[in-house]
Formats: sequence, C-alpha cells, structure tokens
Amino acid sequence: MPVFIVKLIVKEGKNALGDAEGGTRPPAAAEEPSVSGEHGRGVAWSGRTHGFFRSSQRRHKDLGNPWLVVLITFVIFFVSQFAAAIIAALGLAIFKPDASITSILNQSAPVQFFYVLVAEGLVFGLTIAVVKKWRQLKLSAVGLGRLPRWSDFTKALGGAAVFYALLITSSVLISIFIPDLDTDELQDVGFDALNSSLDTLLAFTALVFLPPIGEETLMRGYLYSGLRARMGFIYAMLITSVFFGVAHLGTGSSGAPLWIAGINTFLLSLVLVYLRERTGALYAPMLVHAANNLIAFGIHFR
Repeated sequence: MPVFIVKLIVKEGKNALGDAEGGTRPPAAAEEPSVSGEHGRGVAWSGRTHGFFRSSQRRHKDLGNPWLVVLITFVIFFVSQFAAAIIAALGLAIFKPDASITSILNQSAPVQFFYVLVAEGLVFGLTIAVVKKWRQLKLSAVGLGRLPRWSDFTKALGGAAVFYALLITSSVLISIFIPDLDTDELQDVGFDALNSSLDTLLAFTALVFLPPIGEETLMRGYLYSGLRARMGFIYAMLITSVFFGVAHLGTGSSGAPLWIAGINTFLLSLVLVYLRERTGALYAPMLVHAANNLIAFGIHFR
C-alpha cells in the first residue's frame, strides 16, 4: 500500500479517536480556512457555494480526507463483491461438491439471489461500521438519521421525471453525435434461468429492492457525503456520479463494455445526488433508484 495512503489512514483514525474522546484538534498552519462552518475543514478546490447549497453543506459531517473517502469506497465495493462470491462458492462446494460451481452460479436463481443478498448486505454493513465505529458519527451523517416522510415520496416523483427527461435527451444526442453506439443491447444482470414463480420473485427482489439499499448507503450516503463535507456540490456530485457510472459499466451479451449503461447510471446518479442534497436523507434517492430498477426489470425480463 502506498505510504501516503497509510499516513492518511493513521491520521484519520487518530482524528476520529480524538473526536470520540471529546477532544478537539487545533487547525494545522498549512490548512485552508473552512468553507463549511460546522462540519470541518475546507479545501482549496471546494469551489464557491451560495444560498441553499452553502447551508446544506453545513449539514454534512466530516468523514475524513476526500481521497481516503474515495479509497474506502473502492475497498468496500470490491471487498463486498469478492467476499460474496467466495461465500457462495464455499457453500456450493460444501452442499453440492460434485456439481460445477460455475454452472450453478449461472443457472440457479436462489444462488444468485444469495450472492446479491450477501454482497449488498456487506456493502451496507461495512459502510455503517466505518461511519459509526471508526468515525464515531451517527447515521444522520449518511442520510439515515430520520424516518421517511411524505415529502421524500413527492420529491422522488419529481426526480424520476427529471431523470427520464435526461435519459430521453441523452438518447437523442447520442443518436445524432455517436450513431454507432449501441443503445439497445441489454446489460448482463444474471438470472438467465427463471424456471418458477419463486425464481422470478428472487430475481425481482435481488435486482429491484436490494441494490438501492446497499448502493445508496455507500454512494450517496458515504461517498457523496464525505466529499461534500470538504468540497462544493458540483465537484462532489460529479466524482460520485463518475464512480457510480463506472461501477455499472458492465458488459452486454457480446462481452464488450456496455457504454450506454455507464452513461445512463451516470445521469441517474446526478439526480440521486441532488435528491440526497435537497432532502438531507437517502429515502428519495432509494425510491428513484428502485423505480428505475423496476422499469429495467420489466424490460429485461418481459
């Protein structure tokens, strides 16, 4: 691991421990003045914030150095995927030692459901552990500090309308300026063999309900909030959305990168980030995320 990353982890761990013990850190001489007022230090590239976005920035708790927040997001994402695959493979090796693990993973809806359940559960659990155990913060730091409200639902409706307007606009622009880009190829989401109503229910739950919980907690909850505490809205929104788009780039049936999936999820993240900022919670982003997955499920499995 690079030395500067080790130093960041040690420094942030000491800072979190000091905060938990009630101590306060004197600002270092080389640090830039704060732009947030309540949440911690500012950085030189935080940008100018005005009106609502400045007052909103004050709500975000300091989750540490932005680069460390990005690194931890990468680690949580990849560790969760890898660990879920290992756990599923070990379970199959124990209970079905004579079967082909690859074949079962590709053809069994219950096994794929179990993989998604473990992966999203690890994403959620590890994110909460970092916030509560390491940073010593409340769940409000990642947008889970209150119960859902009716306004979350109404704002989610507006956000969904904006997202699909963006989607239509981007499709028109792509057809004009990048006509060779395949926009019709479906993303490989697994669950290729749905042989019963139970298989369909498991696939529906794994693809529509579980990802919005885990992904929103990590992406708009931890990553965006951590970046937003130290930088302006636009910068934090773009970094979060690029990460989200790349994570969903995936492959199509041809095996090549599915660029349209990355573009669409980038646009989706722009809307989800705005809802996180506007409502101060994750419920509206989760609703829009689930609604988008619901429509995609209907198209993919029609």
